[in-house]
Amino acid sequence: KNEEECRPCKSRVVGNPYGILDIKDIPKGKLSIVEALTVLNNYKHSPKSWTPNKIAQEYSLDLKDTKALLEFFILFDVKIIPPKTEDKKQI
Repeated sequence: KNEEECRPCKSRVVGNPYGILDIKDIPKGKLSIVEALTVLNNYKHSPKSWTPNKIAQEYSLDLKDTKALLEFFILFDVKIIPPKTEDKKQI
């Protein structure tokens, strides 16, 4: 592909032994899995600074696709609920 159609990858996984996630160039309008998780995490923690417009511009995405990504995909939250009594042990 032409260099104009690709952009450099903004996020990488450290310690990837097989090189599966070591992507250097990504077509415009697309995200790698690591970038998608980074975008969702940034938006979750500070939605006022990481607006859909800023994300679309930063990652060369269509605004409509960016809004759909932020609306329909969420990161998992792990919540540990403590036991009500001291008799029960937490798993």
